[in-house]
Amino acid sequence: MNSLNFYPLINSNLLIILIILSIIVIFIGFRLKAPGNIFKTILLCLIILSMANPTIISENRENIPDTVAVLLDLSPSQDINNRKDIAQKAYNTVKNELEKIDNLDVRFKTINGEKGSKVFEPLNAMVGDIPNDRLAGAIIITDGQIIDAPNIEKNHNFKAPINVLLTGEKEEKDRRLIVESAPRFGIVGEEINIDIKVEDISAKIPNALVTINMNDEIEQSRSIPIGEIVTITMPLERAGITSLNIEVEPGDQELTLQNNKAVVEINAIRERLKVMLVSGEPNMGLRSWRNLLNSDPSVDLVHFTILRPPNKQDLTPVGELSLIPFPSRELFQANLNDFDLIIFDQYHLRGILPQFYLKNVVEYVVNGGALLDASGPSYAGPYSLSLSPLQNILPTEPTGEVIVQEFTPTMTSYGERHPVTANLRDNGSANWGPWYRMVEGLTIAGDVLLEGPNSRPLLVLNRVGQGRVAQILSDQSWVWTKPGSNKGPQADLLRRLVHWLMKEPELEENELSARVDNDTIIITKNSLTIDKKPIISISPDNIRKEILLEDIGKGKQIGKILSPEEGIWKFSSGNSKISLIVGNSNSIEYLDVRTTENIVKPLVKFTSGSINWINNEKNIPNIKYLAKNKITEDTDNLNLIKNEKYFIKSLQQSSLAPWYLVLILSLVLLFLSWYRETK
Repeated sequence: MNSLNFYPLINSNLLIILIILSIIVIFIGFRLKAPGNIFKTILLCLIILSMANPTIISENRENIPDTVAVLLDLSPSQDINNRKDIAQKAYNTVKNELEKIDNLDVRFKTINGEKGSKVFEPLNAMVGDIPNDRLAGAIIITDGQIIDAPNIEKNHNFKAPINVLLTGEKEEKDRRLIVESAPRFGIVGEEINIDIKVEDISAKIPNALVTINMNDEIEQSRSIPIGEIVTITMPLERAGITSLNIEVEPGDQELTLQNNKAVVEINAIRERLKVMLVSGEPNMGLRSWRNLLNSDPSVDLVHFTILRPPNKQDLTPVGELSLIPFPSRELFQANLNDFDLIIFDQYHLRGILPQFYLKNVVEYVVNGGALLDASGPSYAGPYSLSLSPLQNILPTEPTGEVIVQEFTPTMTSYGERHPVTANLRDNGSANWGPWYRMVEGLTIAGDVLLEGPNSRPLLVLNRVGQGRVAQILSDQSWVWTKPGSNKGPQADLLRRLVHWLMKEPELEENELSARVDNDTIIITKNSLTIDKKPIISISPDNIRKEILLEDIGKGKQIGKILSPEEGIWKFSSGNSKISLIVGNSNSIEYLDVRTTENIVKPLVKFTSGSINWINNEKNIPNIKYLAKNKITEDTDNLNLIKNEKYFIKSLQQSSLAPWYLVLILSLVLLFLSWYRETK
C-alpha cells in the first residue's frame, strides 16, 4: 500500500507564510509582465515543494481477521420435539459457510444449560480478548429461552451484530406449574402456605386438577382455576425435611411434562420441645437428666422431684413441705397435651397422682405422645407403676425381683441394628462400664435393645397407638458418667432415646432414605432384620426398576444408582416411600419451554442483527459479510461486519524531491530566468 505524505523541513506556519509571499510575488510579476516570470514561478514552486518534503510511503500490510462467535444451545429444553436435530443441522451449515469466508476467525461453543440457558456470559468470555473493532458478530442457535440476556442500556458489551436462529415453532403452547412462593422453614405442628399457579393458554376448560403429595404419604387433590394464584395449606407433622410433590394434570397441548410438576422441600423444626420430668425421689441420676435436657436451648423443662410422700408424718410445718404446691391438675389434665415428652424417673405410686391422671397419660400416649420410664427398685414393689393404668402401655411387667450384682449392658440382635443403639460403640469406648442394679421384668410388647444378666430386658422400646414408649429397667445409667473404667455412652443413649420418642426420621428403625453423592444415588434402609426384598425405584421418566440392597451391618442396607438422570426419583419399600431430587427439579430451564423471540429481540435490533425461525434446513439464511456502513436493519440475512483491520509488517519511505535534483533544477531555472531578462 503506497501513500503520499508531507514532512516539512521548516515550521508549518513559516511554510504557509512563504507560500503566501510567493503567490504575491508571482502575481506582481505577471501583473507587470516581467520577463522570465514563468521560470521564476517554477523556481519558487520547486523551492516550496522541496521545503514541504513530499514523501512516498510504501506499507507492507497484513490483514487481521475479524472474529465471529457461533454458539449452539443444547440445553435440555432443546430435546423437545426435533429441536436438537434442527439446531445441529443449522450449526453444521453455518460452520461450513463461515469456513468459506477468508480473513475470518470463527470460534465455536456448545452450551449444555443444565441450570438454565446462559448464552451471553459464555459469549463475552469467548471474545473477551478481542477489541470491539475486530468483532464481526455472533450467531446463536437456540430456542430463545435465555436467562442472562443483558439490558441494552446498562450491560451491553458486544458491539457487533447478534444473529439468532430459533429452532422451535411460532406460537407454541404448553401447560406449566409455577410455584410463586414457598417457605424454606416451618414449625412442627403448624401449617405452611404455598402459592401456586397453572398457566395454559390452550386450555379449553377453566380449571386444572392439581395433586399434592407430602413425603409420599399424605396426598390430596384439588381443582384450581388456570391463570390464578392459589394458596395451598399443608400441616407439618414431623421434624426434618418435608418434601411436597406438586403435579398438575396434562393439558390439551404439551411440549413437555417436566414443568407440570414441582418439588418443594421444607425444613420442619420444633420451635420448643416441652418436657415434663417427674422424679419419684432424689437420686444420683437427676443431674444427668437435667444436664441433658438443659443443655439444649430449645427444650423447656418442667421438673418436679417428690422429696417426701404425703402420708409421712414428721414435725415439718405444712408451709415448708414444698416451695409451691404440686400442680397435678394443671400438668396432668389441663395442659398435658402441651408437652412433647413425659419422663417418669423412678416414680412409683405414692398418692401424689390419682389414677385418673395416670389414665390421662395413657390417652396422651395413644394419641401421639411420648413417655420414657426410668424404673428403680420400686417398680418391683407394691407401689409399682405396673399396678396403675400405665400397665396398658408399658412394655414390661415386673416379676417382683431386683437384681443386685455387677453386670455390663449388652446389645440384643435388635439392638445391634436399631438406630438408637447400633452406633453407640462408635462414639466412645468400645468397653462399657458395669451397672450394679436392675429390675427383673418380662417383655410384654416392643423391641428389647439392651439386656442385663441372663438376658433380662434392660431397655425396651414400644409403639402404642400413635405414640411411643421407652423403658429402662434400671436406675444405674448415671454410672456411665463416672470417669475411668465405669465410663459409657450415657448421654448419647438418653439423647437418642429422646429423639426416637420425638419421631426423628433418622432414628426410625425401618426408615428408607436416599442422597446424591458424586453423581451417584445412595439408598439407605434401616431394618431390624436383614430384608432381602428389593426396593422399587421410579425414575423421572417413570421407568420402574427393582434394586437389591447390600447389608453393611448395624441395621443398614445400601444400594447405588450410578449417573442418575435429573429429576424426581421415587423409592418404596413396603409402607416406606420417599422422593429424591437429582439436580434441580425446579430448574429455570423448564420454567417455560416455548420458543420465543421476545427475550433477545431488543438486543438483536440494537446491534443490527437478525432473528430467523429455522423450522427446517431450508430456512437457514445467507451470511452477509459487509462493511459496517453497508449493514442494513430488518434483514433476514446473518449480518457480519467487515472491519478491514491490518498491521504493517514493513515500511519504506522515498522522497519526491531529493536535494540533488532540486539543486540541478534550481540552477537551470535561474540560468533560464537570467537569460530571459537579458534579451
